[in-house]
Amino acid sequence: MSGVIGEGYNSAGKKSVEWYTPAWVFDLLGLRFDLDPASPHDHESFVPADRTYTIFDDGLSKEWEGRVWLNPPYGRDTPFWMNRMIDHNNGIALCFSRTDAKWFQDAMKAATATLLMSGRIDFVPGNENKHKKSRSGAGTAIFAFGVDNARALQRMSDRGIFVSWDRVSA
Repeated sequence: MSGVIGEGYNSAGKKSVEWYTPAWVFDLLGLRFDLDPASPHDHESFVPADRTYTIFDDGLSKEWEGRVWLNPPYGRDTPFWMNRMIDHNNGIALCFSRTDAKWFQDAMKAATATLLMSGRIDFVPGNENKHKKSRSGAGTAIFAFGVDNARALQRMSDRGIFVSWDRVSA
């Protein structure tokens, strides 16, 4: 899978082996997003977002407004995307569960809630994907930033370990 699983593209701006978040995740969340800054350029996305940026727009450098869905390009640029989400502080981010990574620990500290998924997600292969395997090479974590987003993520709590630090009931 070339180390790339995000909703969009790899850090070099080249075509990647892409995997996209399946529709059931959004069905369970029941949210509409204002922006998906790492949207597929080669595949129709299941992300219910009003606005999208693809590799051709460079979503990392654009302005983010409102509720953001982020499934960042996986690889060496993941920390930049996750730090951007931490700073934005309104949305949901799905990423590899890399509990030892600084960016992951920073996200755990900043998020309103986190869901550590049980098992592996079957991702949807992009049009450029030539692999038959649809599961990622690691577990998945979903971070919610903001109380409304955490409440939506809590609807998925039967899918893993949900941690909220008592900020959801506030």
